[in-house]
Amino acid sequence: MPALTVQGNRILRDGVPWWLLGYNSFTWSANCGHPEELMTQDQVDQWLSSMRHDGHGAVRLFFFQGWSLERLDALLASAERNNIYVILTIDNALPDCGEERKTAEWFRDSQKAASYQAWMTTLLQRYKGNTTIAWFEYFNEPGWEDGGLLDFITRMHDVAVTIDPDRLWSSGTIAPYAVGGPDNFRAINESRAVDIVSLHEYDFRDAETHFGPATRENAAGKPVLVGEFGVIDYNVDAAGCQADIALRADRVQRKAEAYITVDGYVGALAWSWQPGRGVGPCSSPGVDQDQQVQDLLRTITR
Repeated sequence: MPALTVQGNRILRDGVPWWLLGYNSFTWSANCGHPEELMTQDQVDQWLSSMRHDGHGAVRLFFFQGWSLERLDALLASAERNNIYVILTIDNALPDCGEERKTAEWFRDSQKAASYQAWMTTLLQRYKGNTTIAWFEYFNEPGWEDGGLLDFITRMHDVAVTIDPDRLWSSGTIAPYAVGGPDNFRAINESRAVDIVSLHEYDFRDAETHFGPATRENAAGKPVLVGEFGVIDYNVDAAGCQADIALRADRVQRKAEAYITVDGYVGALAWSWQPGRGVGPCSSPGVDQDQQVQDLLRTITR
């Protein structure tokens, strides 16, 4: 697959501005999730084969320390067969999926840093030159933590470039508010450690999230990927709790179109593909069973 590069606030593939649409999954590896959500390798293959195959498809996957490298090898081979890019989030800043919360104290702990660096090094060495991996993320949804995040990712990046200098990186942040405001957010994105700016949003009513303008303004001129967006499957304006799958599809379409056309964005990834559970408290199906959303994400173009 052609390697992705960054120029200004765009991602390029073969020198042409490019964009990505797809999904998240934390259950793909069978290392995280409720028992009914965990996916077999056959289910992973079926999932990837169901997506768009024009090179604009992408998945963002949790892949944390100690998880099966052989399982990841198989997924990457399947992704390559299906022309789908993979974004790997290699640690969790939240206390989920077996990881611990990343606090200021955690970022200052030399043993924690050494363990993280060893895991990162394993991945960089194993997958150097693998262009199916679009980029790595340092963390899922980290906070500022008294500047500990910025210092930590800068140190890790300086190690990473000695191993795989062409590998792109993203911070995995939520939005400016989640790191203490726009000044901190801009400082993270101005760092040499960040190539693609990360935004997560769950705004039902808006096409572009209301956090979007501040995110783009403080992106340091770099491309923004909406690494997570979620749209619940019921009408929050209705009395009670009324399922409205068609309304969800309409909102997904509006968001996807915004994030591949508004200057500065390079795409969006839906949360999430997790068999066995619904998305909202009112109704199912989840996106893995929602053919309307799947059809949209297969066919939307710029």
